[in-house]
Amino acid sequence: MTFCLAAARRFLILFTVAHIMWPGDAASQPSPNDSLRMIAITIDDLPLGGPDVGVSRMRAMTRQLLRTITENAIPAVGFVNERKLYATGEVDERIAILRQWTDAGLELGNHTFSHLSLQDTPLTDYQHDVIRGETVTKMLLDEQGKRLRYFRHPFLRTGPSLDIRRAFEQFLAVQGYAVAPVTIENWDWMFALIYANAKTRNDSDTMKQVADAYLKFTMAQFAFHERVSLEILGYQVRHVLLLHANELNADLLGDLISLARDRGYDFISLDQALEDAAYARPDTYVGAAGVSWLFRWDYSDGVSANWREEPVPPQSIRDLYETAPRTN
Repeated sequence: MTFCLAAARRFLILFTVAHIMWPGDAASQPSPNDSLRMIAITIDDLPLGGPDVGVSRMRAMTRQLLRTITENAIPAVGFVNERKLYATGEVDERIAILRQWTDAGLELGNHTFSHLSLQDTPLTDYQHDVIRGETVTKMLLDEQGKRLRYFRHPFLRTGPSLDIRRAFEQFLAVQGYAVAPVTIENWDWMFALIYANAKTRNDSDTMKQVADAYLKFTMAQFAFHERVSLEILGYQVRHVLLLHANELNADLLGDLISLARDRGYDFISLDQALEDAAYARPDTYVGAAGVSWLFRWDYSDGVSANWREEPVPPQSIRDLYETAPRTN
């Protein structure tokens, strides 16, 4: 994921002070009175999120990720940062890697050109970055007879004020975009940095430690947001999961899919998820934290759920992340 480290750390601090550090095993078990579960998978920061591991590993990561998606018939949407295509001497190769997504029959969305934050970017500059991020993505979709129709806010930051937020949403509507919301996010960017560094040095012990913690934490996030959905909506929303295009997910997406199916999930398209009436609920949230749409709806209604109980990654992972080298 291309992210500002300082912003990521502020995000971590914001949530750490208000949340329980690590959930117990019981939290990962499905509720016996839960309703039908459906989820759409969305994948950000194409062609590669996190540290730049080079074209060869990027190509292998993409093949593995797409193999798992297609073998499991997952109608995923991938969100593109086109700036990542323009590496000196590698543009054609990187576009070819991105084309693998559309060749696999998957849809692409716009994640801005350079992964800017609407929280601190002038609106006109941000809009320009959205338009700049369409060039290659539109071309690849055109090849498949498809159109570009989804936008995902970087960092899930939708604006510093309601006026700016509404003005940008109007801009998106004019451009023909629908916003891609998120109900479950699993901090994979944190796990993925440690995992990629361990893979670089062939440290299989650390890779296993990170993988085990990642799957456990992701299921804890599922359990928490399932409970919140029932509390604030009275039923299980058609969830939208945010992941990133990285080696961690390339290696573990199959396990994650199996665990979700064990929880009773069917995998649906983003289109199908957005048919849920919940996504038309009032949303007046503004702020620096990139939060779940479930929080936004709850916030708009006055906050009834106990968001202090939302899990954060275990201390061991946060410690490894803080000391991990950054290569981009």
